Amino acid sequence: MAAAGGTAVRAMGNDALIVKWNKFSKAYSAVMEQWSWPSYASLVSATGLPVLDGSGLASWKHLDAAKAPSSSGKRPPLVLDVGCGPGSHSLELARMHPGLRILATDLSEGMIELARSRAAGVDNIAFAVASADSEEVAARGLATVAAGSVLAGEHVSDPMSEALRVPGGEGALLADAAIANLVMQIVPDTLAAFQGVGASLRPGAPFAFAVWGDRSRSALFTALPGALRSLEIPGLEAMQAEVAEAAATTRSGFHLEADVPRVKRLLAEAGFGPVSTWTTELPMPGGPVLSAQDGAARLIDLIPANSELAARVHKEGGDEARAALTRALEGRVQALMDEDAVLGLHVRVYVAAKRG
Repeated sequence: MAAAGGTAVRAMGNDALIVKWNKFSKAYSAVMEQWSWPSYASLVSATGLPVLDGSGLASWKHLDAAKAPSSSGKRPPLVLDVGCGPGSHSLELARMHPGLRILATDLSEGMIELARSRAAGVDNIAFAVASADSEEVAARGLATVAAGSVLAGEHVSDPMSEALRVPGGEGALLADAAIANLVMQIVPDTLAAFQGVGASLRPGAPFAFAVWGDRSRSALFTALPGALRSLEIPGLEAMQAEVAEAAATTRSGFHLEADVPRVKRLLAEAGFGPVSTWTTELPMPGGPVLSAQDGAARLIDLIPANSELAARVHKEGGDEARAALTRALEGRVQALMDEDAVLGLHVRVYVAAKRG
């Protein structure tokens, strides 16, 4: 892939992603619990899973009645949660609906360790370290690979041990639904990840996922870098050039929104269809933005990558540079407020069924 001007653009590899998310696991967890829950809940609803209101198991109309799992003695529904991070949302779903069985995966050991540390007393969920787009996953299915890891370890309850064993001991483990919240945009190989999920689902089972959407409507991750680019302060030139070079050569988290038809084609190639898609917005956590100063402060304080960037500006440019960055960011926030724009992240949701 190449950017404008012929610059080669590369996706961050899994090894680099592991280092990044291990480092940010605890800080990311605090933010994730606040602002990404509405997106996760919408995926749960879109798949036909139980609505998160304590009402109990849904009808699972997408499954053949003879095969449909239920709470009446048949195998409980198994949900594959791809890229679960620190497990906050997965655990909430498990606690609210004990009739489900949830297999949650992430490629970051740090994220999975944090998730397991929170899972005491919750016996209808298991966590596994697994890459969504590895060759093994694409061939065997993410659920099968992750279940093998869980069953070989020490972190499995009796209910999950039963749920993760393939009847007869042969073949693939097939889940009844899969969700992936705000993770598919960072997976290096999108098609391989779709194939790995597809190989993990029963015919007719739904796959719902959310990804970063329109960059121009996503101030949560774009406003601060934009403010940095606008500064003209001696001493920051090298840093600005480095940040610009990284942005020009590293695949953007918004890349899937640039070609929605391609995403649909990849889903079809992986065995999914038909595909439904729509967009929504996740507001910045912390309640209504009261002023440009309030919004700018939250953009810096609540997002680990923004906090790190602001700290680096202060280190390399001193108090003057840090103050200038804040003023520039406040100006951008005020402009968004004047336009009645959502100060947050624009999200695109996809839902597709595994073809039989």
